[in-house]
Amino acid sequence: MQSWMLEAPQVKLPHTALTAFEVAWTTRDLSLLPSGMPRWLFLRWLEGQGVLFHGSPHDGLSELRPLLKEYNQPDEFSNRTGVYAASDGLWAMMYALRGPAATGMMDMGLRLRVGQDWSPMRYFMSLATDTPVGSNGRDLLGTGTVYVLSRDGFEPSAPYQHPGLGEVHEMHCVSPQRVRPLMAVAVTPQDFPLLVRVHDAARVRALAAVHPWGFPWLGT
Repeated sequence: MQSWMLEAPQVKLPHTALTAFEVAWTTRDLSLLPSGMPRWLFLRWLEGQGVLFHGSPHDGLSELRPLLKEYNQPDEFSNRTGVYAASDGLWAMMYALRGPAATGMMDMGLRLRVGQDWSPMRYFMSLATDTPVGSNGRDLLGTGTVYVLSRDGFEPSAPYQHPGLGEVHEMHCVSPQRVRPLMAVAVTPQDFPLLVRVHDAARVRALAAVHPWGFPWLGT
């Protein structure tokens, strides 16, 4: 594992929390979640329910629509026009929590091939801004919503060979059709457990033009 990669904290939840998660999911009622518990833990539990996640800084969306957008990713799958969703809740949270002052974002949520198996999820998040904020990217986070989606109509990405990391499996999917959420989970920066870095967007763009597979272009 690269030194810049992050793993989710290991948290053992009490049975009462798991029961509350199940009731909140069944009723679609977030008020039934345990008070003060970070919502990334609820999203992690939802991963076991066979759903997908779409993070957005916009709340109140009743339908997600495919976007025609220049993603400029080195792999073909990540440049499709469609509604993107992740099978991992923490990765989706990154898109939900990108605040209005952030002018750019680098993010990652994938597994690495280790022998015959796959590693646990590895993460990375960094934000850019026109105004210097020091080294604490959390100052650039905002509130947002993670939309919980059915897997119907979504195509998952396949593992591929990354020149710098070896065989990887990015945990995202894409649908060419409009999608109606099953549930909307409001999230805040306090719900997110990972380090958030800060980067110079112009520098990263220049490095990426020369080394498109050099993510995240640290110390290059």
